[in-house]
Amino acid sequence: MKKFVSILLILALLFAFCSCDGNNNDTETTTDENYVLPTPVVTSNISLPYTSAAGFNPYKTESALNRDLISIMYESLFTATDNGKGKAQLAASGEIEGKTVTVKLLQGIKFSDGGEFISSHVKSSYEKAKNSDFYKAQLSNISSITLIDNFTIKFTLESADPMALNTLDFPIVKSNDGSYIGTGKYTIEKANGTTYLQVNKNHRDYKKAWNEKIGLYDMAGISSPIYPFKANKISVYKNNLSSEEYVNLSSKTVSVGLNNLVYIGVNSQWAGTVTSIDWVRQAINIGIDRNIIASSSFLGQGTATVTPFKNGYYELDGMELIGESGNLEKAIDILERHGYDQVNSEGIRSNGSTSLRVDILVCTENPYKITVAENFKAQLEKLGFGVKLRKYEKSEEFILALDEGHYSFYVGEAKLTNNCDLSEFFSKEGKLNYGIKEETFEIYSMFKNGESNTKVFVENFSANVPFLPLFYRKAVVSINPNITGLGNEENLYSSVSDWKMPKEQ
Repeated sequence: MKKFVSILLILALLFAFCSCDGNNNDTETTTDENYVLPTPVVTSNISLPYTSAAGFNPYKTESALNRDLISIMYESLFTATDNGKGKAQLAASGEIEGKTVTVKLLQGIKFSDGGEFISSHVKSSYEKAKNSDFYKAQLSNISSITLIDNFTIKFTLESADPMALNTLDFPIVKSNDGSYIGTGKYTIEKANGTTYLQVNKNHRDYKKAWNEKIGLYDMAGISSPIYPFKANKISVYKNNLSSEEYVNLSSKTVSVGLNNLVYIGVNSQWAGTVTSIDWVRQAINIGIDRNIIASSSFLGQGTATVTPFKNGYYELDGMELIGESGNLEKAIDILERHGYDQVNSEGIRSNGSTSLRVDILVCTENPYKITVAENFKAQLEKLGFGVKLRKYEKSEEFILALDEGHYSFYVGEAKLTNNCDLSEFFSKEGKLNYGIKEETFEIYSMFKNGESNTKVFVENFSANVPFLPLFYRKAVVSINPNITGLGNEENLYSSVSDWKMPKEQ
């Protein structure tokens, strides 16, 4: 396209020279208007989906499409990582000492309007973020922010948090006349009725960017992104597998990590049932193969975990943990040592008087959770449990059944903060505390308050098994197969400045 525009410019100049030739005897037509050769707004064949209905307020937009674009317009001190240490972006360094987090800022960073980035911008951005629905939960542990100088900031925490840097991924902005200005690689621009991304020429990596402009396609009023993708109106199609059926649209797909923990809730409060017995829960926790469950559920878009934390979390290093593939023999040995050594013709274990019979509740509003329930059922049956699935079509019916408390297990999913806050499981006010004994609330409280460490918490978690972590799931992104230059980072558009696609399709 750039080559085409250049040719048009050359032809226009040649035409101008010819019209001024003194040998031209034709009558000239004069005009007071200067003709300007039209220039296309966007020269890139890459087009990303957005919706004009939601806007690009980095703290308030509820559009998943627009939120994916926020990170390339607005940078943060750190970006969250699976190891919990955070990856520095606008920060030069970050140091955690007890309840104090000291951050040194990169110097020489410019906003897209050319203004200098300093610590006061971090403070004003933090105040906006902590009052927004999207960031307030993960920032709730910060009690105060202090500006040491223009490039040094101190955050004071309510309680020690080894993942504190992971929480500092809120957008840093400069406010101007009600609009927000960022330091990211691109800015939102509008021209000739078209909205597009324009490279930020004040960005430190501006000269490395392959794409100066990137097209945006408005999805407002469009019920599904499938058809715009097939028509090459958009270059990517992200399906987070929350409800809609996945359709494989491209030979090129990538997986994008989420903070969504898929787990099995365990009812340890229903007195007299097998799940109320500690060693039964321990045997199940040890015996199930999480790798099989993860690879066979949610289209295999999951990474198995035996703790509530992601596998790469640095504080898990050196700990003796059960394997993600489980230990079936050890689990069966636990059951048999406690008297469940009789197996009937159906493969169900008993101690002569009581059989290991359980049920699993699952809400079918998300069809992918049914596969989780079925795979977990198969794992329990290998241990000798008789299992019944109880399916609920509406979430209201599912929640009512949990409130009644007459169940063994349920399939759950929790969207956790970047520092893996588990308060929803381990507090009286928590929305995910179904079936969990209140004595475990204190165990988590001690961990959160710094009275115990990660190792002690994980050991207590394994002993009590308040719920069964299965895997952290991912979203699936279909990408135009002609695009090259994709990066390996988790953020969907982290390498979009380097994406390349042939100009002629």
